[in-house]
Amino acid sequence: MVEEVVNNLIVDKNGGYVDCTFGTGGHSLEILKKMDTKGSLTALDKDIQSIHIGKDFFSSDKRFKIIKTNFSNLSNHLEPGSVDGVLIDLGISSKQLDDPNRGFSFIKLGPLDMRIDQSEGATAEKWINRATKKELEEVFKELGEERYYQKIAMSICKRRQKKSITSTQDLVDIVLACKPRKSKRHPATKVFRAIRMKVNQELIELHKVLYEAGKVLKFGGRLVVISFHSIEDRIVKRFILGKGKIDRPVKFKPVGKNPLKPTKEEINRNPRSRSAILRVAEKVA
Repeated sequence: MVEEVVNNLIVDKNGGYVDCTFGTGGHSLEILKKMDTKGSLTALDKDIQSIHIGKDFFSSDKRFKIIKTNFSNLSNHLEPGSVDGVLIDLGISSKQLDDPNRGFSFIKLGPLDMRIDQSEGATAEKWINRATKKELEEVFKELGEERYYQKIAMSICKRRQKKSITSTQDLVDIVLACKPRKSKRHPATKVFRAIRMKVNQELIELHKVLYEAGKVLKFGGRLVVISFHSIEDRIVKRFILGKGKIDRPVKFKPVGKNPLKPTKEEINRNPRSRSAILRVAEKVA
């Protein structure tokens, strides 16, 4: 939904914009194409590989700068009311998913890392081998919305008594032994997602960045958020409507009656986009 993102984000071609999740630079590239010469784009990412991509690929464009930081630190780098648009893409990039050493994928054998910033924090391996059964159940149920959360948690506890769980294959084997395969979706999808969200504190970071976006946006500025499952989308929707738990210093109104979703053609080109939900809001007070 790159075209929809850019068209909804850019309200002034000479304005200032933020790409909160640079990734491999796909959105940043299209934003720069749409902007005029006086515009500016600040990209954020906590993955050092993304920082290298940004510096290498966009180094000659004076309108662009990239900062290694959590996107929840947005207002540490931008003045209040200084930005015309903020883009937050909550998905994991294909480069991260396809690198077996990152541990995000249940398809490729690799270490259980799952940290977006590999320079800090505990790995998925450390968490899954130390968490209590109750903690495992809560994460799988609440973050993964996994029906078989109790059975999987119990199997993990039994397995690690004999041998530590160290690889993506170890975890996949445990999940496959606990639940049937009833659809095209891999049985380990929800468990991997839940652990990744826990390791990276993704919901906590999401609450923070929404609050921060409200501070740095100008009146009339756009907030554009792409989420990939119901928990994230519910937080974004409630924030925009002023119904969430976040203490908003500003007000937003939704742009458009309904969130945007990828077309069948886009899903065919990029199956990973099938669960994407795009919400747009304008800062009004």
